[in-house]
Amino acid sequence: MWCMGQEIQEASRRFGRELTRLREMSGITQGKLASQLGISSSHLSNLERGYRTPKAPVIRGLDKALNAEGRLVRLWEDLTRSGRSAWLEELADIERKAVSIVESQTSILPSVLQTEEYAKSVMTTLSPWATTEEIEASVQLRKKRTEWFTSSKTPIYWAVIDESVIAREVGCHDLMKAQLEHVADLTERGRVSLQIVRGQHPGLLGSFKIISPDGAPDVVYAESAHSGQIIDSPDDVRRFRLVYGAVQAAALSPQESKRLIMKTIEGYGA
Repeated sequence: MWCMGQEIQEASRRFGRELTRLREMSGITQGKLASQLGISSSHLSNLERGYRTPKAPVIRGLDKALNAEGRLVRLWEDLTRSGRSAWLEELADIERKAVSIVESQTSILPSVLQTEEYAKSVMTTLSPWATTEEIEASVQLRKKRTEWFTSSKTPIYWAVIDESVIAREVGCHDLMKAQLEHVADLTERGRVSLQIVRGQHPGLLGSFKIISPDGAPDVVYAESAHSGQIIDSPDDVRRFRLVYGAVQAAALSPQESKRLIMKTIEGYGA
């Protein structure tokens, strides 16, 4: 099992040590610094001890308050970049060997269905500290995966997404319309199927995908805001299968889902 969460935990510890060093050098107390940022002293204490993952606004606030001149921002970027790269490379390698992939997504469209513009808008929002070059590199990596998924060698792909994903406008009006048109087009190609699930359902616990490599046991990739985990324990994979089955059973049929997507597109006008 490969866990990006472990990389994030180590990054948080190293970030915390540097934060402590800079704060002590500045001669400011935890309480005073926390007050300046509008956070609790326990919040700051947990950051310094590496018990809490720092968020972008807090990182920028700490950097400014301690006159670090971007040092803390750059440190967090450097500490987390290698973990993200390893995770993406391993995930892409597993997907290339897959005969089928099923995915449950609750917050954004699955990456392999995203247009370049949608992906860029999402990554800019989720990683506001990332440089333009880093975002562009990630977008191009996703673009290659998307292009691969439209070839004749792509695995069978079946996604179940929460209704809020298509209802939420990402980027501008035209961007979201083009994205939904792209999804509708992909579902016409025979190897991509999509279902939309409404209301409460087991998939709300988190997004995940189950990858079935050719001649090898299934693996699960489960994600959260700051971590990704590749799971290969047969018992755990079986549980994810059960959750996926329950979500799929609660979803609209592919035909009903396609009609809902087309209706949403019509809502954006000509």
